[in-house]
Amino acid sequence: MADSLDSIRQIIGELADDDGDFYVACAETDECPAPLTGRRFPSEAAAREAADLARRYRGTLRESDTELPEHRLSVYENGGEPLTIVSTRKRAAGRRENGLPRTSRSVVLSGDGEHEWLRMDNAPVVHVRQDGEPLPDDAVERQLDSKL
Repeated sequence: MADSLDSIRQIIGELADDDGDFYVACAETDECPAPLTGRRFPSEAAAREAADLARRYRGTLRESDTELPEHRLSVYENGGEPLTIVSTRKRAAGRRENGLPRTSRSVVLSGDGEHEWLRMDNAPVVHVRQDGEPLPDDAVERQLDSKL
């Protein structure tokens, strides 16, 4: 079994390209499970082949570990440049209960698409991804709780 898993990982590695425009992730969570973590592919065909191989790989692992999470793997094209965040804070009228001055915070997110932007005033801003992977729900929840 180990040789089979090793060979699948090797083939996926050979299909991968650091500058690739495609990746494979779970359709529900956007997680890139092993052996796809951090991998990009030069074409949709290469990404589809990698997805098929990853399904085989995870199926083989599941024979030994029935608790291994199942993922519905899909191929995605990178959306271009990552989003840019600009945050500004300015003083507002009045003071908080703790005596500190009130402030107003505005955040603008923008990307390389023509209409790809979002502006938020006085809303909590949290990180939902780290190193290209979605953060667990409890990590996002902790960030939201800290903003209250």
